[in-house]
Amino acid sequence: MWCSSLLAIPILLNLVYASKSAEPTGEWPTEIYRSTSVFGTSVYFARGTQNCHDGLYTLLAPRGEGVAAHGPTILDQSGNLVWASKDVYDTVYNLDVQEYKGDDYLTFWTGYDKASGHGEGTIRMLDSQYNERYAISGPKGQSIDMHEFQITHDDTALFIVYDTVSVDLQSVKGPQKGWIWDSRFVEVDIETNDVLFEWRASEHFNFTDVNSKTTNSTGWTFAHAWDFFHIHSVEKDTRGNYLISALHTDHLTYLDGRSGDIIWRLGGNHTDFQDISSGKRASNFASPNDARFHDDGNTITLFDNTTPGDKINRGVILSVDQVQMTVDVHSEFRAYTHDGATPESQPQSDGSVQLLPNGNVLVSYGRNAPAWTEYSDLGIPKCHSQFGPLSSYGKGNPTTYRVKKRPWTGLPDSTPDFELDGYEAAVSWNGATEVHQWVVEGAEVPLPRAASRSDESDSQAVSDTYFSAITKAKKTGFETIITIPFDAVQPYLRVRALDKKGLIIGTSAILPFNPTPADENPPSEEPPNESQPSLSLGHFFAGAGATIAILLCLTLFRRYCGAACLRSCRRIRLRRYGYLLAGRRGSESNWEEYVANEEQEVGLHIASDTDSDDSDEVEVSDLDNPRLSPAINRTPSWQSTMDSLDSGRPMLNRTPSALSSEASREKQS
Repeated sequence: MWCSSLLAIPILLNLVYASKSAEPTGEWPTEIYRSTSVFGTSVYFARGTQNCHDGLYTLLAPRGEGVAAHGPTILDQSGNLVWASKDVYDTVYNLDVQEYKGDDYLTFWTGYDKASGHGEGTIRMLDSQYNERYAISGPKGQSIDMHEFQITHDDTALFIVYDTVSVDLQSVKGPQKGWIWDSRFVEVDIETNDVLFEWRASEHFNFTDVNSKTTNSTGWTFAHAWDFFHIHSVEKDTRGNYLISALHTDHLTYLDGRSGDIIWRLGGNHTDFQDISSGKRASNFASPNDARFHDDGNTITLFDNTTPGDKINRGVILSVDQVQMTVDVHSEFRAYTHDGATPESQPQSDGSVQLLPNGNVLVSYGRNAPAWTEYSDLGIPKCHSQFGPLSSYGKGNPTTYRVKKRPWTGLPDSTPDFELDGYEAAVSWNGATEVHQWVVEGAEVPLPRAASRSDESDSQAVSDTYFSAITKAKKTGFETIITIPFDAVQPYLRVRALDKKGLIIGTSAILPFNPTPADENPPSEEPPNESQPSLSLGHFFAGAGATIAILLCLTLFRRYCGAACLRSCRRIRLRRYGYLLAGRRGSESNWEEYVANEEQEVGLHIASDTDSDDSDEVEVSDLDNPRLSPAINRTPSWQSTMDSLDSGRPMLNRTPSALSSEASREKQS
């Protein structure tokens, strides 16, 4: 019996010796919670995050088979999940927070992203309660491309659409009647979807001005049109003009907001600026993305897919003088190298650069790497985060189009999610950003449903009557595990969410609280260790060796000391019974009769020196119950029974006449 129990020792010793791996290996982990079915994106911090704690939320939209948590996702500054949509969307791109008519909205694209390098979908706008307020389509119901969605300072929407049109491609060695994907952007009224401005690449660019070329398989048929321009980003400035970047150009383009004509081009062979930087690094870039104006047009940030001289990605801040027509590099942010892996240029790659309020610069790498890096304004890496393994660099699986950091206030109209497991309560509230503390309340009866549907003041009064606080805990991460006190006796529990001012902002459903006997030993007050041990071959052999040594010691002890111990215990027990009876009866003959009766009554097994503990006979305690685990048998009634037995020992304190009567009844039966 005891031999089989010791088989678990190697595993226990392995757990003791185990160490946490510095970085996830193999399949990337997914965060799973007790209180909700929502999945969380697991983030590994390859470089410390304390220097990047600024109170902002990180927004991304993971996709690909390499992660289980897909779709629009908000993380806090420590990488904990804040919100993941419970709605099932198609592929999601470009999650951001944008202001519209004074209110903040979550905006993102969702749809089909395999349409020859561009997308066919719609734009969704969610309010602070995560309710969809707007679903935007292109003009006349046309699909929207996934690469861009901007709400302008005029409260209008900018996005990209594609048309398949027939053109003459002989200038690029194509057919006279060729076909192109014509990349265009439109500005529309969000409420009416009326088109306010429209620009088409084929009307302002020659086919010979781009880096892309026709092939034998593209440009010749409608089904295989040539994607010659491919807009990546578009932004409207305070002057009413537009700045665009495109995949198949090596420059940025500034457009007149009325005519659509080109005002200037920055970069490449057609630049209108004098590059005064060292090594011409201010205008030497390829496939730029996420180009944005700052400082009233005096600064431009962009993501460069290929650093001059190598294939390393970089973010760059350009100082632009639109009067003197000069450009210089203000700061440069080369892609962070972690364990020898560096984000490098990939076909149709994405990426983003964002200036943060604290002066840091956030760079994400799109398909090149499932990661983002935060730099100082001088280009020094301060923190680096990954949501996929190093082996996935350059494969686009998993990936996210862009990563942004924004302020956000989430006030979901749902209720907190609450689950009980013995003396532990798991509570979370998907999307809630204002929760500071959780309070567990208990009641003798559940809150009447009719009362809970009355007006707020009546409902509060009834709630206060039935429920009282049991314990509280500060919110930690997405899901907080709260230990319920062992003396809690209320059969119904609920959890309430409090903000920093102590105001109640949410109440969970009511759950019955009836822990099973196995759960009546309350868990430790110490927080559980979140690290998962990793078992190695060396740990296994260490555990196995320790187990063999323990078994050898037990065998020797049993062989040389066990028999002597059993004989001594037998003599002590017999003398104890003899002493008790001798004091009450003074008869040696009655002693033998009592021992015989006691063996029949309680199944007492007197072991001989040669008895084996591996016998099939089930040993029985004084309570005539199999010897089970104390944790299983330790019910309140059992404990009270044991207390009374320990204090009184009624079986050994019977009177001599009672013992004689019992012996007679046993013989008659």
